[in-house]
Amino acid sequence: MFYRIMSVMLLLLVAACSAQTSVKVGVSSGSVATSCDACHHRARCVHDNRVHDNRVETEAVSCRCDDGWVGDGFTCYDPTSCNQDCCSQGYRWSALQGCVDIDECSLPQTPCGPGERCHNTKGSFSCLVDLPQRSAAQTRSVTFSCGGRPCPAGQDCLLVDGTSRCIDPCDHYTPLDDAWRATSFRGIEGSWKCESSSEFQGWYRLFLGNSSVQMPERCIQRNMCGTKAPMWLQTPHPLLSEGIKLVPVCASWDSCCQYKENPIHVKACARNYYVYKFTKPSMCMSYCADVNTQIHTCDTCTATETCSSNDTINWRCVPKKPELVCGRNQLRLTVQKNFLEDLGLNASSAHLIDPRCHEQVDGPETMSYLVERRRDVCGNVVKNNGTHVLYTNIVFVYPPGLTKESIHVPRSFQFSCIFPLDDITSLDTAISYQPLASGEGVVSVGDPTRASMTLYTRPDFSEAFPAGPVRLPLGSALHVGVSVNNTEYDGFGLLLETCYVTNSPNASDAHRHFLIQSRCPVDRRHVKVIESGASRQARFSALFFLYQGTYEDVYLHCRISMCDRSSASCSPNCSRRRARSAASSYQLPVAVGPISWF
Repeated sequence: MFYRIMSVMLLLLVAACSAQTSVKVGVSSGSVATSCDACHHRARCVHDNRVHDNRVETEAVSCRCDDGWVGDGFTCYDPTSCNQDCCSQGYRWSALQGCVDIDECSLPQTPCGPGERCHNTKGSFSCLVDLPQRSAAQTRSVTFSCGGRPCPAGQDCLLVDGTSRCIDPCDHYTPLDDAWRATSFRGIEGSWKCESSSEFQGWYRLFLGNSSVQMPERCIQRNMCGTKAPMWLQTPHPLLSEGIKLVPVCASWDSCCQYKENPIHVKACARNYYVYKFTKPSMCMSYCADVNTQIHTCDTCTATETCSSNDTINWRCVPKKPELVCGRNQLRLTVQKNFLEDLGLNASSAHLIDPRCHEQVDGPETMSYLVERRRDVCGNVVKNNGTHVLYTNIVFVYPPGLTKESIHVPRSFQFSCIFPLDDITSLDTAISYQPLASGEGVVSVGDPTRASMTLYTRPDFSEAFPAGPVRLPLGSALHVGVSVNNTEYDGFGLLLETCYVTNSPNASDAHRHFLIQSRCPVDRRHVKVIESGASRQARFSALFFLYQGTYEDVYLHCRISMCDRSSASCSPNCSRRRARSAASSYQLPVAVGPISWF
């Protein structure tokens, strides 16, 4: 009998323990808050005095959903009537927790493209691209996708007129002009501003009065900005060239950055303001607006004006400076007419260094001056240092009211176009071995001048190999042509400085077999330079052997330079057994391959 009673008591004890450890549906564990104002109307505010060394150190506040409700305390749901329909996009329904964020970055198939890193945010995600010019901790360029397609840099996928499409947030934002956001505004007890219940959608721009402002990049004292825990940016705003950047956010409480909130997206806009993609904070906090950044945003600037400042505080609209376009066939200098008028000049009176050259395009608000991209045309001065070709000319503009009886000194505007040379030329196909029978002023940069390398089937260079891998028998001759395109380099000669083969497409591969060095063949039995330095093309032939001792595919690389034939002799001097090296820091490389055996 005793054992039977004990067995029943043990069963009751186990059942009681099981009941104590089971999860009760509809009970919330709650979330830490800075104020009871952050709690949902179906949540209760719980105060918990933290005691240390027999004295009260701080008072903790948490929000907990009422019995029978689920959620984090900031938002509470009725589990008997709610389901997935209660959740916003980017959240999923949980019977125990309510609406829970979906971590898109943990899904089997990443939503980001190659070279991008997925970063989860509340209700969404970001695709981050680390930029090299600043540390990755400070700079992360962000790209968004819309309908499975990546948006252009600097654009976000936004809902416009009921349709989601990529758009620049600088042109599509909501203004926030609340006076209480000011860093000088002290909050009032019982009237704290809490954005933990705000539903932010899209992008926002901050205003104080009629002045555009930005978020502070410094610690803001507790209880300022109309809230208990003011939020500020932990790192600087992005540069205009950085596009959309993910920036960490801090909230001040007992310390400057006691609460680290989800980072927000920030973008610098061309007219000297910033836009922000705010997210709902986790507790009673608000985003601040820095009163020290009230600036003139140049919103009144016309299409012919730009925003300018000498101290980054006082801004003004000024006429746009001359714009230089370095084209393939011509150089084009465009000047705002009001810019010239402010200088007391007549836009239509201009000419180049050669007074006979005054080709112009007269627009409604601009005047463009044109010159051909050629040597000795309209006074063009052309210089070449081996890696770049520089074209320079000057536009002379006169004041109005010119007469034959008077002499007026013109105003001069020098402009220069720099065209880089592509210094390494390579074959775009492999060369494979065939198996043996047994086994100042206005300066702009134009498109770089590209050098290309071609393999020919005949020694007269009349027939090129078709596109695709190239396969040659051992001992056959390679007929190689190198040329530059995208240029009008009259008087320039293309010089073969060095040519070599590697087993990889990397021109910097340390394992090389040289065919040409110091502009001359290394072994004249195997290599013959047919043309080098005489025109904008160079040619040579070389016997094809097992250069690296293996049957691996090989790649051919040539380092080239451009020589001004009008000012120096460009013909290589290979008469001596060992020619003096004419190589310099201005050599440029080209490559081709792979080439394989057959």
